[in-house]
Amino acid sequence: MRSDYFNLKLICGVAPILSLIFYTPMNAQSTKFFVGTTNGETVESLALCALDEQQGTLTLVDQLKAGKRPGYITVWGDILYAVSTDSQGEDENTLRAFRIQNDDLQMISEVSSKGINPCYISVGGKGESLYSANYTSGSITQYALKPDGSIGENWYFQQFEGSSINPTRQTSPHAHYINTTRDNKFALTADLGTDKVMIHEVDNSGRLQRYESQPSIALPPGSGPRHLDFHENNRWIYVLNELNSTITTIDYKNGSFKVLSTISTLPADFEGESYPAAVRIHPEGKYVYSSNRGADNISVFEIAKNGELKLVQNFGEPLGWVRDFNITPSGKFLVAGNEKTDQIVLLKLGTDGRIDKHISTLDFPSPSCFVFFK
Repeated sequence: MRSDYFNLKLICGVAPILSLIFYTPMNAQSTKFFVGTTNGETVESLALCALDEQQGTLTLVDQLKAGKRPGYITVWGDILYAVSTDSQGEDENTLRAFRIQNDDLQMISEVSSKGINPCYISVGGKGESLYSANYTSGSITQYALKPDGSIGENWYFQQFEGSSINPTRQTSPHAHYINTTRDNKFALTADLGTDKVMIHEVDNSGRLQRYESQPSIALPPGSGPRHLDFHENNRWIYVLNELNSTITTIDYKNGSFKVLSTISTLPADFEGESYPAAVRIHPEGKYVYSSNRGADNISVFEIAKNGELKLVQNFGEPLGWVRDFNITPSGKFLVAGNEKTDQIVLLKLGTDGRIDKHISTLDFPSPSCFVFFK
């Protein structure tokens, strides 16, 4: 009996130690990210994923309810903001705010997007406002953000006008992106329908107003600007053009925006149609990446000393139709979404910025946006 008591005491003492050895909380070892979707059939419309950077493995932690088709999302502190088309009417869809609590979401507010098919959402540089771009109706809106992160009053709305030369995609304006410069002095909108990057000034209270000195940046007819990314030096801006598969480098200095150069995102021998979707700058600020739907690859560019780009790689198999991708804060991995095959793809990046290899895949319907968070 004494022996049995000793064995029980030994087991009880060792068990907690073993549990500490073999159980590691996700927060301690993993890089977490949310994934939006353009699939309108799934109720649990947002994926919470974890990337173990030591093992190079992806895990689908949970699927959460965030409205219908949260095709684009952003995170500010402990608040997730998402576009949605579940209340689609003749003239509006929805923007929602969710508090992130223990890897779950609690909705705290929702407002009208004031337009049809919102496709981009972002938070102003100092966290004072929320921006969204409505693709189909070609408009932008700005809402105030309250101290608790909920969405407040509408501060600004603008309906764009115009068209360009593409007979199917450019018969009217199509706002596809809006975000602020690094210094939070301007907000830029990519208008795919008019081949312009629209410029708005941010006043001292954080509200948008038209920038009369330079209302827009004109790009070549038929280019179709879709997405932008801002270099950390607060000078270089990279505009991804969907309709002619190019990236335009813009130099921003002293309140003036000047086009420097434009480069193709495609391999020289590519034949066929392709539609770039997303552009990202590596955390080190030395490389730019773009996804190409049709060519089904990701292009990698080196940034020269003057900010212009040099194509150094087109990485393909097995990427497919990549609507969006993002680079981990560590700069070591890239996660991408194959929208047509319902897969999240993990890629390993080399120290030279190039993509080394495909690591693994994870199933999720129509992945369309990737946001890392703490």
